Amino acid sequence: MSLMEEIIAAVDEMPPFPQVVQRAMQELADPAYEVSGLVDILKVDQAVTANILKLCNSAYFGLPRKVSSLKEAVVYLGADQLRQLLVSGAASKIYEKPNEGYAVFADELWRHALATAVMAQVLRRHLRLKLDDNMVFTAALLHDVGKVVLSAFVIDKYRAIESLVEGGECSFQEAEKEVLGFDHAEIGGKIAEKWEFPPEIIAAIAFHHEPSRASKELRLLTEVVALANNLAVMVGYGTGVDGLACRGHDLLLKKLNIVEKDLEGIVLLFQIEMEKTCDIAGLGES
Repeated sequence: MSLMEEIIAAVDEMPPFPQVVQRAMQELADPAYEVSGLVDILKVDQAVTANILKLCNSAYFGLPRKVSSLKEAVVYLGADQLRQLLVSGAASKIYEKPNEGYAVFADELWRHALATAVMAQVLRRHLRLKLDDNMVFTAALLHDVGKVVLSAFVIDKYRAIESLVEGGECSFQEAEKEVLGFDHAEIGGKIAEKWEFPPEIIAAIAFHHEPSRASKELRLLTEVVALANNLAVMVGYGTGVDGLACRGHDLLLKKLNIVEKDLEGIVLLFQIEMEKTCDIAGLGES
C-alpha cells in the first residue's frame, strides 16, 4: 500500500463530524429558527448540553443566578455565541491528538485554528462581504484539519520538511509536497468531503494555500480563509516552522482591497474578538 493509500484509509477511518452539531448549525442558519426546535436537536447530546450550560454559568456572563435549563441557556447565549461554542467544541476534540508528527505543536495548532477563524470573521465584517458567518468560521477553524491525519505519517519525515522550509527554499506546503508528494490542505479537503460539508467549505480547506485553484464561485471564501491564515501567523498564532512560510500575502491583500493602513484596525479588532472567543471556547489567552 502506498503512503497516499494509507493516508486515504486513515481519512476513511476518521469519525464523522458530530451530527448534532451539523444539524444545529443548519437550524441556526435560518434567522427565524425556533428555540424549541434547536433545543430538541441539542438535548440528545449530553456533552453539548453540558458545555452550553457551563458557558452560560461562567464568569464570562456573570449572571445573577445559576441557569439549569438548556432552553434558557440557548436564549441567553444567542445564535452567534452558540455557533462558535458548537463548532469550537467539536473541532477542539478533532485537534486533540497524540504527541507525534505535527501534533508536537498540538496546542499551537488549535490556537492557530481558532485565531484563523476569528480573523476570518473580522475580515468578513471589515470588508462587508456577503458570506455566511457560520461558513466563514467553520472553514477557517478546520483549514488545517489535514495535519491531524498526517501527524502519524510524518514522524520520520518532519525534519526533512522543516529543513527545506528553514533553508528558505520553499513554503511549508511546498516542502510537504516535495517530501510527501501531497500536502495537508489536500488531505483536509478529502476530510471535509467525507464529512459532507458544503462545496465552499471543502474548497476553502483544500485550497487555503492556493486560493486561485478554487473555482470562481467558491474563491471568495477561500481567499478570506487564506488571508486569515496568513494574518493569524503574522500576529503570533503560527505553528512551529509552518509559521515561517506563508505565500501570497500581498496578493491576497490586493485582491481583497485591503491597504496596509487598514491592517492596524483589523488586528486591533481581532485581538478583542479573540479574547472573547477564547472565553467561549474555554481556552486561556496566551
